[in-house]
Amino acid sequence: MNLEVELILVLVVLMLWYDSIVVFRTLSNKAQRILSAQRRSKELAELARLFEAGTDWKKEKVRRLFRNYFELKQSIDLPVEEKKEILELAEAPKIEAKLTRKIRSLSRVKRLEAAQGLGLIASNSARKILETALLTEKDWPVKLYIANALADIKDSRSVPVLAESLIGAHRWYRDKVNKLIASFGRSMEEYVFGLFWREEIEIKELLVDLSETSICGEFEEYLLEMLYKAGPSQERLARSVRGCPDRSCAHCMHGRTILEDDRRNCRYEGQVKSDFVCRRFSILVTSIDPVPYYHRLLVKAAEALEKNYFAALDDARFLDNPDPEIKAVAIRSLGCGREMKQVRSLLAYLGSELTAAAAKIGMSRILSAHPRYIPLVAKEFEISSGEARKNIADVLAGRLEYFIGMISGRDKEGPEKIIREILAQGRVSELVEFLKRNQDIEIENELARIIREEAPGNETLSKECGLYLDERLLEKCGLSRREVPPGKREEPRDWKMVRAMWFLLGFALLLFPTIYVIRYSDRVAYVPVIQQLRTYIVDFNTMFAYYSILVNLVYIALLVLSWFKVRSLTKLWDLKTMSMLFKPRMLPSVSIIAPAYNEEKTIIESANSLLNLKYPDYELVIVNDGSRDGTLATLISHFGLSRTDYFFSPRLKCKSVRGIYRNPILPRLIVVDKDNGGKADSLNAGINISSKEYFCGIDADSLLEPDALLKVASLTLDSGSETPAMGGNVFPINGCTVDRGKITSVDLPKNNLAKLQTIEYLRAFMCGRLGWAQQNNLLIISGAFGLFRKERVISIGGYMTSNERYQKDTVGEDMELVVRISRMMRERKQKYVIGYAFNANCWTEVPEDLKTLKRQRNRWHRGLVDILYFHRKLIFNPSYGRMGIVGMPYYFIFELLGPLFEIQGYIMVGLAAVFGLLSAKLALLLFAATILMGIMISMASVLISERSVTYFNYKDTLRMLLVALLENFGPRQMFSMWRVLGFFNAMKKPTGWGKMDRKGFAPKSAEGAKGGKP
Repeated sequence: MNLEVELILVLVVLMLWYDSIVVFRTLSNKAQRILSAQRRSKELAELARLFEAGTDWKKEKVRRLFRNYFELKQSIDLPVEEKKEILELAEAPKIEAKLTRKIRSLSRVKRLEAAQGLGLIASNSARKILETALLTEKDWPVKLYIANALADIKDSRSVPVLAESLIGAHRWYRDKVNKLIASFGRSMEEYVFGLFWREEIEIKELLVDLSETSICGEFEEYLLEMLYKAGPSQERLARSVRGCPDRSCAHCMHGRTILEDDRRNCRYEGQVKSDFVCRRFSILVTSIDPVPYYHRLLVKAAEALEKNYFAALDDARFLDNPDPEIKAVAIRSLGCGREMKQVRSLLAYLGSELTAAAAKIGMSRILSAHPRYIPLVAKEFEISSGEARKNIADVLAGRLEYFIGMISGRDKEGPEKIIREILAQGRVSELVEFLKRNQDIEIENELARIIREEAPGNETLSKECGLYLDERLLEKCGLSRREVPPGKREEPRDWKMVRAMWFLLGFALLLFPTIYVIRYSDRVAYVPVIQQLRTYIVDFNTMFAYYSILVNLVYIALLVLSWFKVRSLTKLWDLKTMSMLFKPRMLPSVSIIAPAYNEEKTIIESANSLLNLKYPDYELVIVNDGSRDGTLATLISHFGLSRTDYFFSPRLKCKSVRGIYRNPILPRLIVVDKDNGGKADSLNAGINISSKEYFCGIDADSLLEPDALLKVASLTLDSGSETPAMGGNVFPINGCTVDRGKITSVDLPKNNLAKLQTIEYLRAFMCGRLGWAQQNNLLIISGAFGLFRKERVISIGGYMTSNERYQKDTVGEDMELVVRISRMMRERKQKYVIGYAFNANCWTEVPEDLKTLKRQRNRWHRGLVDILYFHRKLIFNPSYGRMGIVGMPYYFIFELLGPLFEIQGYIMVGLAAVFGLLSAKLALLLFAATILMGIMISMASVLISERSVTYFNYKDTLRMLLVALLENFGPRQMFSMWRVLGFFNAMKKPTGWGKMDRKGFAPKSAEGAKGGKP
């Protein structure tokens, strides 16, 4: 045995030894976590008993339980005296001295821990330390934690310091701290009133925010004065920022603040005006016109008056204000009143196209609160004409049942006219829903007569009745059943992309032969073909082994980065408390959008899961994408939904929306029924209808853990930069027990194919995405669970579909959207972070048969090809930073071309074995490069995944490690072959996602039946 063989053998032994160490560490970590959890529970129980028993416990026990006191304090509110007693027993002064040193540490995590601890101690000296640290701290997240600690102490003397910290601060910080100051309640007012004379825009913004929650005459006067002086203030601010004279450098800081807000957060795009040099700070600042920013603050002030002092807006200075937005708020606020004068004013405004939208909202409000005015509005409808008549009919559509109840009486002519006008305006959903639940035969006959007479000239009425009424009612109305034809999405083949792919295929096939010809150019002409073929096979296998080593070294580097990322994320999550996360504006509001296509078997479990998340402010939008099964009917029946007219702005183009369903008892749930257009089109429709700051795209056949959304959204607190996109883990639910939308136990799937996918998912998320997130180069967030900033997505045209601006469908919408967002941020030179939460889990069904799995992997690879071609400009482009130099080239070389090289390598290994060309050195090298390194990466992924969370029991963990070993002997090679087939299929005519049948989630039966996807 020569030296090279011995070295390779040593490498093999080392990797086998490493794999055994990984197995041991995985099992020992699991045992340590179980013991740690038991010990923690015992300590918390002791501390809880201590609160009841007084001072009967030993001093050293309390000292040990100090860190648990903070956790228990989140759910138990102790009297002041008992808090002092616990802190005295725990020797709080000594701990405070340590924390004082920590808060000046260079370590960001230590400063966060110090802020948390000092807020818990809550002494007067701790407060002063925090106030000093707040004004000197430069890191925005740390600054926020300090502000939160001061808000927890609730000493109103901290209010001026908190207010001062807002000057020149990022909008992200100001939004949250304004609400923290508001949490002081009435005690902060004496300090806040002293800020009324301040001219800084941050202070004005604070006072407007406070006026929304604190009702008193002083705030009303302040808001009114602010609006009265609106015009001159805007002009003065604009001049001073653009010029930046020395005497008004405070305004220059305003300009700098606006820059940070609007360039990073994209609030007022396209309003960059000029550059100027701030003389005090000697920096070049691109000035954004402050007038739109200040104008938005004025509109917010008007909205605060509307909320708490609506009577003040019933004034000609506001109702006839030249600013259309302030005027709209004033008109809308008339609906908060109760007098006849306000109703007549709203009727007058309904006659103008410019004021009709606000007047409709105001009129709807006043009619909902005071139905006695409905006859007056109906009378006005009869005598009005043109635009006013149309707008009044629009308002009365919301009161349709009131008029329906009158058509069976003597004086039915007036109500019938109104009903006919409402139907003529296309507002028919209320009538259809009323007919479906009506029990009065006389009213039914009258409505059927009206429909028979109106339907011939009203296509909307005919269509809606034909789609949603039963056969008996259709026959009575003289209509026939209508069926919506399935949507056919056809996209022409991109011949430029096809040619590029043929070129890449030729490159992949000819690369190794070209290298061989160049290397042996002196003997190609005269050496026998058979001998050259033998030499080529041996050389190819050697190069393939080195290529495999290179690929696996990249994965190992990502593993190392993942390890560090998990450590930092674990520390940051441990520092977050529920009391902090659930404070107003601390986390962004979220709309969960769940596209559903033929999900009848899983939709209720999934909806129940999503309606029971632990999150402060969210809504659920389920989009039925033209399902041909009973998905929509199941939702309507289970949740008692009714079809309603729901006004929304179609900012993204999508397939036609057929109807929107709601239940007043479930205000968080919105169900949208639309024509079939695919997942991306459904997400665009959901974005249009959603009303929150962020949206979370999730598959309808998936379940979120209760705190998953909380963990992902909390990533916005970890960085001072914008987080336009965030994601979490996706694991197979096959084998888990589900009860009413909640996973009651996590088990490894019984199906062997599902087990293989469990290891794949662990490796992809724990090795790949965490590693990329550590270097802020994450380019893919799973479509099953992703969180995106709504305005960012709208600004880039939403998900890519043939209906939107790019007029192109894609099957890889999850990665494509992240790449497009990152590309936009890079082109605008804006700082951003794509976040990833390793401990936020989404559980989804995975295929359990080869045919379905093959179709899925085929789609994934077609999506990758499509994305890389569409964004080919980014590959190896240094203008896009790490994304262009590292991220996109990785997917191009290793994910797109890699399978083509791998399959050639496997063929050559087979030929070498058949012809007896595998030497001991080559065999060991190939075994180490392709098998052992793959096993090592898979096992290490299992270790990282369970570093701080226990998913599986000992038995399932051992099975998983065994699967990690066995998957390298056949399954991975098969998956590579499917990816090659996906490469060839990408050159064919686009076919979309295709049909995916569901088995559904079911509670665990006595026989142990598991849910899965066929």
